[in-house]
Amino acid sequence: MKCSMMELLEKPVINAATGERIGNLCDVEIDTQTASISAFIVVVKSKNGSLLGKCEKVCIDWCNIRVIGKDAILVDCCTELKQFAAPKSFLDKIWN
Repeated sequence: MKCSMMELLEKPVINAATGERIGNLCDVEIDTQTASISAFIVVVKSKNGSLLGKCEKVCIDWCNIRVIGKDAILVDCCTELKQFAAPKSFLDKIWN
């Protein structure tokens, strides 16, 4: 199966072991030395119970991607997901 980057974006990412939805694919990390995808960046809603849950980004290494399907992406997440260090906004730099 072939797909474009636009088709990948916004696909749900599912933990293959539990069937739990992790979040939606929002970006990919590319290794420019090898010209290959090294990781998927996934938007995960915080589970703090608030109505407008805070969204975080996590990084899932390419070796943990099990299958990219027509409707979803299955991943192996035996270990804790590592939070993606997003660049700070201008206001965050001033106040912190």
